Amino acid sequence: MEEEIWDYIDGNSSAGQRLLVEAKMASDPVYRSLYEELLEINTQMAGMDLEEPSMSFTRNVMEQVKLEIAPVSLKTKVDKRIIYSISAFFICAMLGIMGYVVANSNFSFEGFKSTHFLSTGALNFSKMISPTFIKIFLFVDLLLALAYLDGFLRRKRAHHPQNG
Repeated sequence: MEEEIWDYIDGNSSAGQRLLVEAKMASDPVYRSLYEELLEINTQMAGMDLEEPSMSFTRNVMEQVKLEIAPVSLKTKVDKRIIYSISAFFICAMLGIMGYVVANSNFSFEGFKSTHFLSTGALNFSKMISPTFIKIFLFVDLLLALAYLDGFLRRKRAHHPQNG
């Protein structure tokens, strides 16, 4: 309600909102009294002069700001011991898991006969390896080799800039 009146007083309301506020002021005495109070406050505020600080105060403040040391951006260096300890933790965890798997594995191959396994067709690579698969595999290998070569050459150029 007050926002509508402030918008009306400031002239920020649309034509439809102005007509609505005027209709409410004509029909509602409480709304009208609130309008008059806010209008009086607006008039008093418009009559006030804002105090500006003196020029010497402004100059003194600006000089103090100039004397302040600009904050230095924080450049942290990661301690290599932290990296090594995290790496050691993961290596130990992987070794522990592998040790657990080896300790709980049964290495007896009683039912496994290589001739039987190959002759039954259980290990048939012709279904998995097709000419398309080989082409895709070689293409991915080529992309990886080119990416490695690019990285290698960029590092080489960064360490040995050419005169030119």
